[in-house]
Amino acid sequence: MKAGIKLIDLIRGTDILGCYKNLKHLANHPDEAILMRNGNLIGLLTYLKANSKYYQTLLERFTDEEINKYPFVVLNNLPVIDKQIINKNYDIFYKSDKNRPDQKKKTGGSTGAPFYYYVDKEHLSWFWAHIYFFWNRFGGYQPGDPFVTIAGNSLRTANRQASESVYHLLQNNYFIKGDVISQDMKISTSRIRKARLLYGYPSSIQNIIKVRPDLLKAFKNLNAIFTTSEQLTPQVRKSIETAFGKPVFDMYGANDGGIQTCECTEHDGYHINMLNCHAENHWNEHGMCEILLTNLSSYTFPFIKYKVGDLGLIKKEPCKCGLTWPKVTELKGRTRDLIKLPSGNVIHGSYFNNIFYRYEQIDGYRIIQHEDFSLEIMIHLLDETQFSRISSEIDTFINKEWPELKIKTSKLPELNPTNLKFKLIESHVV
Repeated sequence: MKAGIKLIDLIRGTDILGCYKNLKHLANHPDEAILMRNGNLIGLLTYLKANSKYYQTLLERFTDEEINKYPFVVLNNLPVIDKQIINKNYDIFYKSDKNRPDQKKKTGGSTGAPFYYYVDKEHLSWFWAHIYFFWNRFGGYQPGDPFVTIAGNSLRTANRQASESVYHLLQNNYFIKGDVISQDMKISTSRIRKARLLYGYPSSIQNIIKVRPDLLKAFKNLNAIFTTSEQLTPQVRKSIETAFGKPVFDMYGANDGGIQTCECTEHDGYHINMLNCHAENHWNEHGMCEILLTNLSSYTFPFIKYKVGDLGLIKKEPCKCGLTWPKVTELKGRTRDLIKLPSGNVIHGSYFNNIFYRYEQIDGYRIIQHEDFSLEIMIHLLDETQFSRISSEIDTFINKEWPELKIKTSKLPELNPTNLKFKLIESHVV
């Protein structure tokens, strides 16, 4: 079925398989990878200096020789941007180029209002090549192998039902809509039996386990499971690994910023696609570390030192798995998912994680902060007879730490995600 991916490349004007082949080589030749990464940054800065209305004035003080010799110094002298800055300067941010075909994209869903942007086809080639590379390295996947996806809209080709079906067929991907998992939904066990890996939302996969446990035996040829788009809690990871008897590798990505990452066998951070995304640390006004991204493969709509809104720490120490690429560690979710205090201070979601992880009975939770700063804490227990005791202990602990927060604890219904990604923490305080 590799022929299907070749046809996708032909139709879309991408080169996923060519990039994938390069990645397999460069992963074992770190010096070559660094030279290529540096060359990608030089090429991007040189292009923007000559072609971008937004960056021309910012880069004209640097000579081409300086860009070639000191690309990271030049990069560090450019301003941090975010979606608001891009939208304010949208007319001069995007410039089509017949020599660099692009594709329009959109973010939105749980992360806020829709944000429209463009990515070069070269970006798409490397982005999917990295996904296949990670699947191969940690799950034994070969491009063209059958796999199953269980997810909502963020992993779908929205509003293109016919082309989406063809696209999944060419990928050898059996897509199961994870919007609502029900006992009577029609699922092909013959397609499941062929799958070499499972890919999808943690909440959707967890619902398959709970609602359709009869399907688990059909996944007999799986090598691994790759989760994405939502925060993977330790309880959910354990639940999925126990049910399928296969390892789970979590992935984190941001298509606009060009970052695609994956856990390795060490499960100590997420390896970054360093060839096409330069990631760096940025400490914000709350003393928390945000991730800044520079998409090295998207020229027509540049993302330079882009504040994507995610919290994490970039580290470059060698990894025991053998892959030398840097990692995102301490990935904690989005900045907009912080709990606000009336004093103006904030509490990060990891604070609550540490509380809930003490209880093995808690296998799911959700926190909603209302406009009046009050917290609605919903927990799901394996044994609901323990709810009164556990909820009382949680309320007492949080009230002792943060007496200014009014707390209401209730039972969380079965986790059945909608088209949106499932959010663990959601604050409505402006």
